[in-house]
Amino acid sequence: MITQFLVDPTNPTTAIWMAVYYLVYLQVEAYVIGPYIMNKAVKVPGVLVIIAALAGGALMGVLGAIVAIPLAASVLIVVRQVIIPAQQER
Repeated sequence: MITQFLVDPTNPTTAIWMAVYYLVYLQVEAYVIGPYIMNKAVKVPGVLVIIAALAGGALMGVLGAIVAIPLAASVLIVVRQVIIPAQQER
């Protein structure tokens, strides 16, 4: 985007279209592709991926968003492997 302003500062149309494309791409990647991949790789539901990433990002920024998905997967494993079998034994 910035290079377009350097090439032709009188015509910002290309830079605006690139900004729109970039924002749309980021949203699709964050809310469609990312949860799908995490669902297949880590077996974490897509809704949980989105909630964990948003909560982690709100609490700790980018690093929190990155760490939140494996943390959510770990909690899900503990619930499935420890808590649910313990409740079924009662």
